Amino acid sequence: MKNNQTEETAKKQKVKLSRAMSILFVVLSVLAAFVLWVYAIGYDSTLFERTFDGISVVIEGEAALRDTKGYTLASGQEFSSITVVAKGKMSELNELTSADFRAVIDVSQAQAAGDQTLNIVVYSPNGIEIVSQSSTTASVFVDEFTQKNELLSVSVDVGNSYIMAEGVTFVSASANPLSVLVEGPASVIGEIKGAYVKFDLENRVITDNIYGYGAIELRDASGRVIDNPYIKLSDTTAYVTVSVTKQKSIPVRVAFTGGVFSPSDAAIELSASAITVSGTPEALKSIDELVLNIDETAIDGSESFEFPIGSLLPNGVSNESGSSKISVKVTMPELAVRAYRIKKEAISVINLPENSAFEISDDITVYLIGPREAFGSVDRNAMSATVDFNRITIEDEGYSGSASVELGNEYDGIYVLNKEYTVYFTVSILKKSI
Repeated sequence: MKNNQTEETAKKQKVKLSRAMSILFVVLSVLAAFVLWVYAIGYDSTLFERTFDGISVVIEGEAALRDTKGYTLASGQEFSSITVVAKGKMSELNELTSADFRAVIDVSQAQAAGDQTLNIVVYSPNGIEIVSQSSTTASVFVDEFTQKNELLSVSVDVGNSYIMAEGVTFVSASANPLSVLVEGPASVIGEIKGAYVKFDLENRVITDNIYGYGAIELRDASGRVIDNPYIKLSDTTAYVTVSVTKQKSIPVRVAFTGGVFSPSDAAIELSASAITVSGTPEALKSIDELVLNIDETAIDGSESFEFPIGSLLPNGVSNESGSSKISVKVTMPELAVRAYRIKKEAISVINLPENSAFEISDDITVYLIGPREAFGSVDRNAMSATVDFNRITIEDEGYSGSASVELGNEYDGIYVLNKEYTVYFTVSILKKSI
């Protein structure tokens, strides 16, 4: 019995101890949180200072300076970076770098041309105060804004180290646009000698026209490039065309146009079998040979001709052969072609409509081919021609048709040349007799 009482007493003591420990843990937790809160409030409410180095100074307000006051900035103005001391909460200062600060000179505040002392304003993140800065002002040179009253011609600079291929001659290098408008500081504008496109052909072998883009740059009288951020050009790039002429040799060929013989049937002597021509690459593509057209049917035995070379060349192609003409001697074979005139009275029209009559407008010329010695027996008065009305063409003032030719006699080896012989005629209706 006594043992049971002892065990029960021990249990009650353990329960009391456990409750006391729990209460103590809660009290200590609350106390720790309170201490941490008090520390944080005291730490983050205190303002600290920190130094930031290397903050770049930039310029703003150029457009407003130009548009409202007619000024701009001269070239070559650089500003040293500055150092600032900033104040704020430590937690916020620790998250910042120099890049979070902006040091700005507002040039729109300038009041006149010349040297101006303008404020440097430092902009900081929200909640951060600028305590001090190593420089508060800067000297800025303000110039009058102007522009060239006339367009500045654009020249192309291709250098002098290119190599011309054999037979190729440099002609010109041109830019598009041909001119540009320049505006900016008056002191710099006055130094400009010209506008150039740098289109360097260094060690390039030129065989044809060259095309491409190049940047437009301004140069002074000594050739120095004027590089000013306040100079404005109406165009900053140009399309460049480098034009050349080329030479090539082309063969000379005789072509017969009469339709009877081939040049291979005749003996042909040329004063030059080839000529040299020059021109733009595009123009030279249009000619690969010089063709001399000759009507072989008009040649009786042997005949000589002269052709002016220049008149036979296409536009843009020039004769460089040293001679202005080509002489040709053509000797025809034993066969010959002769022209004969058939009078209109010997021409008839068949298959006319009933009660109608025809009237031939003019004589026609026909061509016969055969041995030369056989033509002595040809009787031109025996020749005639016939037109079939069923195969005619209506003309403005009548009709036309292809005539078939009859020699009237048989001649050994002589034939009518296979060509179209056109006859023009009119048709009238006959009055019926009563």
